[in-house]
Amino acid sequence: MSQPIYESDQLVMHHDKKLQTIQITWKKECGNILDEIHAADIEQIRTHIKEVAPPKILANMGNCQYLITSETGPGYENPLYKIFSDLPPSRIALVIPNNLFVNASFDATRAAEKASPGTDLKYFYDPEKAWEWLSNY
Repeated sequence: MSQPIYESDQLVMHHDKKLQTIQITWKKECGNILDEIHAADIEQIRTHIKEVAPPKILANMGNCQYLITSETGPGYENPLYKIFSDLPPSRIALVIPNNLFVNASFDATRAAEKASPGTDLKYFYDPEKAWEWLSNY
């Protein structure tokens, strides 16, 4: 059974001990996920992932914008990938907004370069398909 382990105005995080999964879901009002407003939440994600060290992570960013600006690009570092690479899970499912194809492709390449050997990373538009992929591991 999934237990909530953190919630803010921006996101909610659950831990499913049976499935050994942390699920991070940004809420509709999350705005640009790269904005400074998310720094405290990113730190909470880092803390909980470090504590739990889950083999599987589902990060649902489907309700967020993801804008690379002159302040974040082209050499920006997505803080989630740093967290995932520091404590590499076996599988990461990232649910992204439908308008993210170009940025997701860029990030997928960057994440794959940083992912530890043995870590599977896959992007989804549908949270149910992401969950199914993680659950069948």
